[in-house]
Amino acid sequence: QFVGWRESLSAIPTINRLQERADFYRQEELKKCTRKLAQNDALSDSEMEAVERLSRGIVNKLLHGPMSHLRKTESVEGKQAAVKELNSMFRLEESAADNGRARNGRGAANGRRR
Repeated sequence: QFVGWRESLSAIPTINRLQERADFYRQEELKKCTRKLAQNDALSDSEMEAVERLSRGIVNKLLHGPMSHLRKTESVEGKQAAVKELNSMFRLEESAADNGRARNGRGAANGRRR
């Protein structure tokens, strides 16, 4: 049982990286949106807070499934496989800044433009 508990701790860095990556992208997109809106009429503080809450809510809902899966996986092998899958799916081993540059076509050759 101790081994299972100890192995469950190995998922914490992956969960943290996933949350950090998602928040990085959320903030980047929010900055873009805010710049575009500022060209027209600026949002009021309450409207900006609503947009902020909306973006956090969307991110939290998207991450809920993968993180629940990771937390619920009981076997050591299953947890290791889930951690590996999440790291691969969300490219968590790459830094968010490197990933953003690749996404915008300024980074690695295998980055895709969106």
